Parts: sequence; C-alpha cells; structure tokens
Amino acid sequence: MDIAADTGTPIYAPTDGTIAHVGINDDPQGYGSWLVIDSQNECGLDFTFGHTPPSSFVNPDTGRQWRFGDIVHAGQKIAVVGNEGGSSGPHLHFETFGAPGRFGGPDLDPNVMWLRDAVDPRGVTTGDGQGSLVGKLLVDFSAGVPTAQQIQSSGFVGAIRYISDPRAGWMIGKPLRRQEADDLRARGMVVVSNFQFGKSDWLGGAEQGRRDAERGIALHREAGGPDTAAIYVSVDASPSEEQWNSLVRPYLQAWQDRLGKDRLGLYCNYPTIDWAIRDGIGTYFWMHNWGSNGRVHPAAHLHQFEIDKQKVAGVGIDRNRILKEPFGQWGSTPAPVTEPARPGPIAADAGYPITWYGGPGYDAGHGAYLRIYLHTTENQEWTTRAENVADYQARQQDGSYHYLVDDEHIINTVTTKNTAWGVLSDNRVSVQIAMVGTSGTVETWSGANPNREERPKTREQWLAHEKKLDMVAFVIATVARDYEIPIERVDIGGVGANLRGVSSHNNYTYGSVILKGFKDGTHWDVPDTFPYDVVLAAAKRYAGIKDDPDRFPLPAGHYWGPLDGPTESWSNTYGNEPQSSKDGLRRWQETIGIPGSGIFDNATKQAATRMQQLWGWPVTGNVYEGEWNEVIHNGWRLPAPEPPKRTLPIDPGPKVQRSKKIEDATGPGLTDRFGMAATDLGVMARTPSGRILAVFGDTFRGPRVGDGDWRAPVALFSDTKMLDQGIAWSEAAGGDPNYARQLWDYPHDNPVFSTVLPSDVITVGETMYLHVMVNKGLGNVVWTEIWKSTDDGHTWQHTGAKFDPGLHRGLAQLWTWDVAEDGWVYVFSTGFQRDKPLILRRVRSDRIADPGGYEGWGWKDGAWGWGNEPTPVLEGAGSADKFGEMCLRRIQGKWVFVNFDSSNVGGYDIDVRVFAEITDNLYEAHKSTPIRGVGWGQEGDDAVAQLYGPSIVPGSTLDRGFHILLSQWKTEGPDRGWPYRVLQFKIPVSSHTELRDDGAAGSHGGR
Repeated sequence: MDIAADTGTPIYAPTDGTIAHVGINDDPQGYGSWLVIDSQNECGLDFTFGHTPPSSFVNPDTGRQWRFGDIVHAGQKIAVVGNEGGSSGPHLHFETFGAPGRFGGPDLDPNVMWLRDAVDPRGVTTGDGQGSLVGKLLVDFSAGVPTAQQIQSSGFVGAIRYISDPRAGWMIGKPLRRQEADDLRARGMVVVSNFQFGKSDWLGGAEQGRRDAERGIALHREAGGPDTAAIYVSVDASPSEEQWNSLVRPYLQAWQDRLGKDRLGLYCNYPTIDWAIRDGIGTYFWMHNWGSNGRVHPAAHLHQFEIDKQKVAGVGIDRNRILKEPFGQWGSTPAPVTEPARPGPIAADAGYPITWYGGPGYDAGHGAYLRIYLHTTENQEWTTRAENVADYQARQQDGSYHYLVDDEHIINTVTTKNTAWGVLSDNRVSVQIAMVGTSGTVETWSGANPNREERPKTREQWLAHEKKLDMVAFVIATVARDYEIPIERVDIGGVGANLRGVSSHNNYTYGSVILKGFKDGTHWDVPDTFPYDVVLAAAKRYAGIKDDPDRFPLPAGHYWGPLDGPTESWSNTYGNEPQSSKDGLRRWQETIGIPGSGIFDNATKQAATRMQQLWGWPVTGNVYEGEWNEVIHNGWRLPAPEPPKRTLPIDPGPKVQRSKKIEDATGPGLTDRFGMAATDLGVMARTPSGRILAVFGDTFRGPRVGDGDWRAPVALFSDTKMLDQGIAWSEAAGGDPNYARQLWDYPHDNPVFSTVLPSDVITVGETMYLHVMVNKGLGNVVWTEIWKSTDDGHTWQHTGAKFDPGLHRGLAQLWTWDVAEDGWVYVFSTGFQRDKPLILRRVRSDRIADPGGYEGWGWKDGAWGWGNEPTPVLEGAGSADKFGEMCLRRIQGKWVFVNFDSSNVGGYDIDVRVFAEITDNLYEAHKSTPIRGVGWGQEGDDAVAQLYGPSIVPGSTLDRGFHILLSQWKTEGPDRGWPYRVLQFKIPVSSHTELRDDGAAGSHGGR
C-alpha cells in the first residue's frame, strides 16, 4: 500500500517488535532504502517501510543507526517519508507479512490486517480505564497465579482467566478465584473469562456443552464475574468443517442457548471464526495461530500470538494482543459476594423396606443384565408419590420401571425377573430405577412442565433430596448384589462401549449412537449434574463393598494405549472416555514420575516401555493392569537417572605424520542397530558429564538415501576412551536408547520446509546448545535456530532464538562455534551454498539464546573492531574462497579450524588452520590439507571421494593424536545413495601458529 505524504513526515512503529532488515540502497529500482520490523511475536505480522532515506534510520534509544535485532517500541519514530529508489514522488510504501515474516511469509493486505482497526500507537494508554486498550497485551496462564502487581509490572493491562476446573495437578491457576479477580480490578486491570477443561471439550458435542456451560457459568459467578461479561469458550484445535458442523457447533450452540449470543466468545482459529460468523455463533473472537496460516482474522477481538515462551513470577504464560474494543471484558465494579448453597451429607442407614406395587406393563423374562439405568418421572418435586406414577403407568401400559423412589419410600412395580419398559432397545439387559421428580431446575409448576435439557437440575438441588438419594443407593446395592452388576459409573462413552455398571437414561440416549448405531430416543433424564459420587459411595456401603481407591479403573482386559489401537486400547484422546479413565491414568503418570496429562502420550509410552524392559515383560509401551498394580499397589518407581559421572580422559593416541583412516563410523553393521544405516555429518561435542555426543543430519533406516524413516537431526552417545580403536556408539539420544529418534517432532517435506540439519553443537557449563538450519531443499535455508539440552544431550528444547536466512547478507546460515576462556562464544559462519566467504561474530556465553546479543567483527573507518557489521575474514581466490561444512574448537590454548574447501581452484579438500587469537589474520594462519578429494576407486588414507562435513572428535589434541569425522555421499551412478556414511580419520596437525603450510602437493582430481 502506498501512503502519500510530504518528504520528512515522521514514521512511527505501529507496535512493538525487532528490526529484521535495514536496507541501505540495496534495492535501487524498488524500495531504495527500507526497514522491516518483525512483530511476529507481538501480533503475528512483519511490517515493511519502503522509499525511506537511510539518514533517518536512527534508533532513538541509542542514537545509532538501526541494526538488525534492535528492539522497537510502539510509537517510536523509526524513519521519515522519502522518495528513494523506484519512486515517482514522496510516499511511504507500507506492507504487512504473515508468518514466518517478510522473508518467506505471505504478503497480506495492510488495510485488513492492521490499518482498518489501528489506533495511533503514540496515544494508547494502560488499562486504567482511560483511553483505548487496542494494541495492549493480556496474559493467560494456568500453572500458577502471579499477583496483579507482578502482571502489571510485566507490561500487561489485564488477564484472560480460566473459569474451569483443573484437569491436571500442575494447573494450580485454575479456576479463577474471587480474590484474584478483585485484586486485578482494584489495580484498574482487565479481567476476561475463558472456559477450557481439556484440549478438545467440544468432542462431547451438545451434551458436553450443556454440562460445561453450567459449570463455567457457576465458576464465573463465584469469582465475581458479572452477568454482562462474555465467556470465551475454547476450541483449542484446528477442526475440519465437518467437525465444526457435527461437534463444535452443537457444543457451542449449547453454550449459546444457556449464555446468550451476546455473551458468548470463541477461542479458535481463523477458519473457525469464519464458520461461527456464518452460522451465527458467538459475538467475540479470541484467535490462536494453530491452523490460521499466518493470518489474523479481521473480526478477531484478541490475538494469542505467543505461547509459553515467557514467564511472570516464574509462571509460564501466553501473550495476547487486544485488537478491538469492547472484547467482552468484565465491568469495573466487582459483583457482590454470594455464598453457594452447602448441602449436607446423605444419611447411610441399615436399609429401607421395598413395597410391592404391581400394575405397570412389562415383558416376561430378561437378558443378561449389564446396567442399572436411573430415571426421573418428570413429576413435580416433593408432592408426587411413587404410587401416583405407578397408577398412571398401569393405566397407560406404555412405560414402566422396576423401582420407583420418592422422598419417603420405595416401591417395586415390575419384578427384576421380567423386563420393564424404560429405555427402548436396551430394556432386556437393564434394570430401571426411577426417582419421582424432575431432572430440571424448576421443581414445581402449574400447567405444562417448563423444564428443558439446557437447564438441568443443579448438584445442590439433587443433594437437597437427601433421603431419596440414599434410598436410590440402597436399591442400586440390592440389584447389583443380585445380578453381579458393578457399582461403577458408566457414562455416555461407557454405554457406547457396552460397559457394565450404573448409568442414566440421558447417557443411554447419547451413548446409543455408538452402541446401537442410532440415537435411541430423546430422553435427557438423569443429567450429569447428578451426584453419582455420593450415591455410588453409599451404594457400595450398603453392598458391603470396601471401596478400593487403588483398583485398576479400566474393564478387565483393557489397557491404556494408542488411539489407533484395538477396542481394548484407551488413549483418552477420542473424547468419549469416562473421567475415571483420565483420572486413573493421570494418577499412574504422576506416581511413576512423569507429567500427569491424563492421556496416552509419548512420555507415558516411554515410561511403560522402560518399566517393561526392566521387568523383562513383553515390551508394548502400553499400560496394563500389571503395570498399574506394580506402581499403585506395590510402590514401584522408575529408577532415578544416575547423576552424570565425569568420565576418564579420552586418549587420542600418539601424533601421526600422515593421515590415516581409522574406520567407518556409521553404516550397516555399525549403526543400523539404531535404525540409522545411512546418515551423515555427526557434529560432535563432549557432554557436561564427559561423554561424546554426535549429532547427525538426514538419516534413514536402510543403507541408502531415502531408505525409510527419514529423520533429522538424530544423535548418538559414545563412551569411547581410546580413539585409535575407533568410535563405538553406546546409545541413542531422543528418548529411546535403542533407536535414534528425531530429536524433536516435525514432518519432513511439509509446506514450509523439508528438513532440519545441524550446524554445530557445543557445551557451556551444564547446558548444550545446538545450532540448526531449517531448509526447503539443500542450500535453501528458510531460517536457523538454536536448541538446548539440560539433561546431558538426551532431550532438546527450543531456546526461542531464530535467525533470518538473509542475516549479514546470507553469511550467517552455517555456523561453527566454541567458547573461549574469556567467557565469549566465537562463531564462524557462512552461507549454506558452499560458495561464500567466512565471517566472525561473538556472543557472551550467557546470551547464546538472545539474537540481539551477537556482535560482528568488521572493518570500519580504517580499522577492524567488534560491534561492526561483520566483514568477511576469509574470501578471495583459492582455498579462502568457498566454504562448506566446518568445525571450530579451542584446543590447548589455540584455535583449530577445520573446513571443507569447495573452491574451484586448489580446493575440494579438507583444510586445517591453527592460530592463537580468534581475530588473527587467517590469510597468514598456519594451514594444512590432510585430506584431499578424489574420484571413486582412488581412495586412500588421505584421499576420500565426495567428501564433506568435517567435525573434530572430542579428545583430540595438538601435541598428540588429532581425529576428525568426515561425511561421504555417492550422488551419481547406478548405485547412487550408498555410500552415505561418516568416516573417522586421524590427521597430522601442527601446534605451531607462526608457520604456513599449504599441505599436500598432490593433485585434487576426481571431483
């Protein structure tokens, strides 16, 4: 978009961000000079400002010219309007880009994405009720409760808070409490209500929506939430349109029927907002990025642009941008405190008389009883007697129950030897117990029954019928004892799975969809607000059953396992599993010492696998009753990981005068036991405990490129102490010691990138750092990033540090680095095209994950210095021209730099440079060429065909043996794809830094 303005008109940053590009006359026919602000973390956009004079590129915080990575604040002057480049008159060329940003992201309409709802960034105020909140930040969290002061001092104007119960023990921030809400509002801050119990509450459809709405509204009110404020209901997924129509929309419609359209908000993605607007669901929209494809919906009121990357008072948080006002926030006046009803306990007497009162219809005989179904007769409470209902059923002969229970007594109207007419197609396998009364909130009325399914009786209303519930418990115990029916809750999912136990007509109606293949009727009595826990506990007492809280919660023969397993496999992710399954698995997880997710996840599979290995059981990774009993009943725990042991020094062997191949380090018979017969690279470092870790690139199960299970990066550990004997691999990283899993999950050849390759790995104190290149095909880097490990290299987490592929003119893609005695980490880098020169940067070791902490070594004003834009330190003809894979290490007080030289002249070999200071003139540094490239069939100890990817083996020294790994990949011919492997060589390296030796004089044929 072109915005006309006079030359010199100030340009202000529309929001917070960082400088992603400073273009100084680098686009003479287009922008001329231009700036890019990366606000992906703030609002999911990058902003481009073109035709701007570079003299105006002044950072007001430093007085210097803007630099890549500089922090920008909303409302700061960043430049002025100019007439640079291909411009016909003074104006600002303004662009907006979605993820991942200006370089690689989609070009979006600035008017739709920003300008239409924008406010002057210089005038936005804080959440004190004065001025607009648009553009400001809200926080959401669940793992703790920061104070209002801590939230406000962290730059937030308010909080989006859960009015839902915690689904895991670590969610101590759920639900919102009144004191917290009052504290926020007392500081003039915003409060927004959000309901989310699980990741996919909507899988339960309308019935789940009704239950959730009742609970959410109650918690909202208990926290002081006004009846005028919105409640955002979560669709924390990227559902298909079919799922929207069949599950999500009915779930939200149930909320809307209870709450009202004007108060319903949706937490969802871009397509879901479109469908909601089309179908008239909700008024407010809080958008997340999952499935939004880098876009921000123009109808969104709030945008969650960052998840779990920052903390407030030690609590992990998400950040959200306010896009429109109002957005359903609470009013400014706290609501009065109302104490909820406190029901008393149900009595547990010795039992009750059951009176025979025949007359209602029945079918002779019955099948094998599976379930007890609870009903209500839909009569008025307290006044209708059981006999009145029995008389009516006797006259009508179209419905009956085995037992009728009112507030005073129990009658038996159909013997359990026969079949009562209570639940249509399931009558012959079930016993019917009906409570005289209603399942709705209105207990007495005149005229027609006003109760509806969307207004079910509350738990407090049920518990008020103390004696009736206790009599129901007694009848359940009597029937369960006679027919060996478990006194266990069977919910909708349990009915669908045909489980035995105690259920309701409501649960049969909805469970019949799975059980019978159709919805068998429309009855909604008894809803899930019924206090099953209280009634079933009393029934067990009557039945003389000692409640065993440690029993295995799944049916016999069933287990927790993957979603795509057989019927007996419970993943707890399908959506219809009973809460007892989720609670039981969560308990097993937390007891054995892993996060209590309540679902069958990778951590659960790994823990079960390890347990089965240690016990010598069949290894499936599933959690059976045996695994449950050992952990819950017998107290078995996973053995604590042994503390890292400082291992013995690595012996590199004596010094050599000529290069020598030690052995193949990978390939069939060597690494295929880890599922990596074909692999390359192997960048190496010593772990905090002293082991050797090698991180490999594209890896395949079979012996050729492409032979199954493509992974990258993967890693292996070695405990080798004698390098001359060859490196032996001990186990794999990534969670499975016997199979080299990809270090983090992502799909290869996805729409954004194809693979992730390691540049280099280092150890700083107790933390390891791995720099990787995210590629869309070899040589086409999309971005680079840094991962870290704090458990000796076994598992890896993203640090949040990402780098643009165009950084420093594309010379900061392929890295190698090491930490020096002065506390700085020094980085050599180049492009990942094997045709570019080398630059030098550095970063303090405690700021490795901070992209703004890196500074270049460059030539400026007639001198070299730190803090300048990096200038190539090796470029030109010959072996200082084109750099491929490389490795920099600090060894015995010297710098050693090993690289693949892909130069056209005097190249295609492995060069080694040794120098004293990192800023030494590398053109004069001591250089040797211990390995040269040759053709296939010409290989020897110092000659390798199609070589690349050198890495220095930990333990190498300058005064004794020096070892490297090399990669080799045959890319042509009928047998191309193998060899594709890593080789170990021992090479001569001089410790003298004052000499220059250009190495072997032999020809470098056979490229």
